[in-house]
Formats: sequence, C-alpha cells, structure tokens
Amino acid sequence: MSRTAYLDASALVKLFKPERETPALRAELPRFPQRVSSELLAVEVRCAARRLGGGLRGRAELALTGVGLAPFDAGLRERAGRSACSPPLRALDAIHLATALSMASDLDAFFAYDADLCEAAASEGLPVRSPA
Repeated sequence: MSRTAYLDASALVKLFKPERETPALRAELPRFPQRVSSELLAVEVRCAARRLGGGLRGRAELALTGVGLAPFDAGLRERAGRSACSPPLRALDAIHLATALSMASDLDAFFAYDADLCEAAASEGLPVRSPA
C-alpha cells in the first residue's frame, strides 16, 4: 500500500533551496513515496526558483518530478473561495487546502510550513506534518 503525502509550496521549496528544516523533511519524505499537490504548485515553485536565482531552476524542476498534480477545476475554485476555515487563508493556501481536502481520504500526510495553513488543515482533520 503506497503512502500518500500532499506537499504545498512551502514544503517543496525546501527540497531545492536548503533551509533549516530541509534535513528533517528529507528524512521523513521517503515514508511517503506517492506525492500529490495542486497543479498551482508548479507555478509557485518555478516562480520561487526564478525569484531566488542562483541556478535553482533545474533543482526546482527535479523537485517537481514525481509529484502528481491535481487540476484546479471549478469545484476546487468554489470550495477554496467559499472556505470559512479558521484562520482565514490567503488565496493560494486556500487552494492548497481545498485540493488536499478533496483527496483527504487518500492522504497519509499533509506537508506544509505556513502556520495559518497548518492550523486550518489540522482543524479540518488533515494529518499535518512540518518536520524541523
């Protein structure tokens, strides 16, 4: 049985731009060989790599490899836009939460590092992880 993890941009960026939490995240991710996210992750990660510079674009593309990207469809747009979660989320975080909730029964972990997103996801019953 494959274990599935949802990764938002705050987690995936740590895989190509080393940060304090990167070693702990890298140590935990192998337990979750199937990885998923919103298709918006590809845009967020590529923009982050360009913004950060330093030749990270190739490493960003490699980090995206193997992440199944769920389409941002009308149902997710509606769910994210009407979310009444607490705390209130920024648009991209609301989209990640809505996407993860749409596949919640298949998720074994929800990796994120944004405090508001983690709190909202936990309040919705998602198995939040932020290894540090």
